[in-house]
Amino acid sequence: MAMELYHWEPNGACGQVLIALKEKGLDFKSHYVDALAFEQHSPAILKLNPTGQLPILVDNGEPMTESSYIIEYLEEAYPQNALMPKAPLDRWKVRVWQKYVDDYVGATVSSVAWAALEQQSFKNRDRTTLDKAFAKIPMKESRDHWVKAVDGEGDEVMDRSKERIKEAIGKIEDSLKTNQWLAGPTYSLADISLFPYVNFLPSVASELANKNTAPKTMDWLGRMKARPAVKAAMSMSKRPDPFTTIAPGPEHVRWG
Repeated sequence: MAMELYHWEPNGACGQVLIALKEKGLDFKSHYVDALAFEQHSPAILKLNPTGQLPILVDNGEPMTESSYIIEYLEEAYPQNALMPKAPLDRWKVRVWQKYVDDYVGATVSSVAWAALEQQSFKNRDRTTLDKAFAKIPMKESRDHWVKAVDGEGDEVMDRSKERIKEAIGKIEDSLKTNQWLAGPTYSLADISLFPYVNFLPSVASELANKNTAPKTMDWLGRMKARPAVKAAMSMSKRPDPFTTIAPGPEHVRWG
């Protein structure tokens, strides 16, 4: 049974899985789901994942969600072109980076990128039409999240997001002092996890992510974008540049 991936643009969580698949050299059937047109809330997608969240990988008939767990599954199920280091300490570092992305970086970068790239265009839409689209979203949490994203999350959230971006860049700079990859001397799932979010920053937080303030981060982004698998994943975009758009990302953790 052919592997299938339901995904949106190759950025954020969808970008993680697309890059991992390309790095592994795995064949899969692509199903493009337009997240800005609310296609992720269609009955067909909700049958695979009741939350409507993307990406969804279907392998051997089993639908799988949560991008961090999907890429770990791919590493274990398809060990060719290894994406986890051999050293136990470096493997621990990979998982620490993945948790950091899941708990902080994903929501933080998504908030800033959404405000910069898409929020105003949604505000300019007819609100009655938008509200009707929101009403069709089956999960209340998802409906509320979309409404909040369009209306704006407030200065406090945005200020905190900018501080977290600064913190994240500092962590990346520190990690790259002795190695060219985030979790040690070898390219890994840590790099794949961070790239589809951090690559937004030179455009949406240029005062924090530039050659002067974050030289190692910018060099690392260049190395990532030069990888054939990353290029192949990025080529699956419906736009000239997948980092000129974003959908509302995960909610910020409530305890941090």
